[in-house]
Amino acid sequence: MLSARFRRTANIFIVPIARLFAALGIAPNLLTLLGLLASVATAFALAAKRLDIAFVLLLLTGFFDAIDGAVARLTQRVSNFGAFFDATLDRYADAAVIIGIALYLESHYLLAFLALVGSFMVSYTRARAELFIPRCDVGLGERAERLIIIIFALAASLAGFVEAERALYYALVLVALLSHSTALERIFYTYAFMKGGKQKK
Repeated sequence: MLSARFRRTANIFIVPIARLFAALGIAPNLLTLLGLLASVATAFALAAKRLDIAFVLLLLTGFFDAIDGAVARLTQRVSNFGAFFDATLDRYADAAVIIGIALYLESHYLLAFLALVGSFMVSYTRARAELFIPRCDVGLGERAERLIIIIFALAASLAGFVEAERALYYALVLVALLSHSTALERIFYTYAFMKGGKQKK
């Protein structure tokens, strides 16, 4: 899974920053909330056609998404509620960014809907599957990958490599395809795992 490999590399930079936040006494749940606020602000920036601001805010979204868990682990504040809170706010954040892209494009609402549903199904299939099997983290369409796709689309448009409308349209297409394929992969993975007689103890 790309997310796991990416996080191992990113931890070289994330952990020292997380130590600073931990030393300042900043709660992990506050960082999760800041990530949601950055996502909502990204949506407003996209709707206002300010791609430069949207790009910076989306980078902040990714930063807070990566740092909250690291701070929780460093401060030994990992909890079931923290995981639930993080996962719930992440879904709101996903919705905000995708809606923001649809508002920027002023079209392709069905595509945005498909991307949004797929994004939700990635997390839902894992959450449901892990009630019955130990882990279900297969697939390439997790949140980190989806954020990277949109960040690269914004970066490419700001650099003048491609028109913004085209870049964001294809970003939505890729998010929709990856997320739904990941959800399907998790369905088949869970079926095969359980068919083999394995269950979560």
